[in-house]
Amino acid sequence: ASLAFLNRGDHFDVVVLPPAAQWAPVFGIATGDLDGDGNEDLILSQNFFAVRPEDNRLDAGRALWLKGDGQGGLQPVPAERSGIAVYGEQRGCAVSDFDGDGRLDLVISQNGDQTKVYHNVGARPGLRVRLEGPPGNPQGVGAALRLVWNQRRGPLREVQAGSGYWSQNSAVQLLGASTPPTGIWIRWPGGRVISAPIPAGAREIAVNPQGQVRRLR
Repeated sequence: ASLAFLNRGDHFDVVVLPPAAQWAPVFGIATGDLDGDGNEDLILSQNFFAVRPEDNRLDAGRALWLKGDGQGGLQPVPAERSGIAVYGEQRGCAVSDFDGDGRLDLVISQNGDQTKVYHNVGARPGLRVRLEGPPGNPQGVGAALRLVWNQRRGPLREVQAGSGYWSQNSAVQLLGASTPPTGIWIRWPGGRVISAPIPAGAREIAVNPQGQVRRLR
């Protein structure tokens, strides 16, 4: 079965993914807020064709968006609504706001077939965050960050140099928010923690390890 493990601090809760995630093997997986509601979603790339001659190929998946509710629940979004439908042998998947409009876009590769790019046009725009790390780590790989609303904190996002199946998400983080955030919290590699206010109306900011925030847009 395909499972998710929710980190509760001192233990992990196991969540069995919905039936649509079980119909075919999962190779790539990416995390991000695809609709901009402030909750993390999952994207799965599926299928495996290299089976024994006497077996049917495992081709019931066409890539899947699992919409998160912020409490650990994940619900499949139908392809006719999401627009995501890849029928080949999917492998890597990664997310990035490649056109800078504040909506998270998606790329899915296939074994021996076209790479698919999905341009997100329906999400609520989020906040683009660029980390300005030291010379040895200019993109802040290993840092963890989240948005803050007074006393409430959003989901934690980590800057990674690779994830899933031979894939790498954008180092520029796109953080979704259903309401404007008041600040940002960042834990830099090495353990330094900073909290800083976000300029009102900002759509993209840059933050350095000293906690200085620059409004880019």
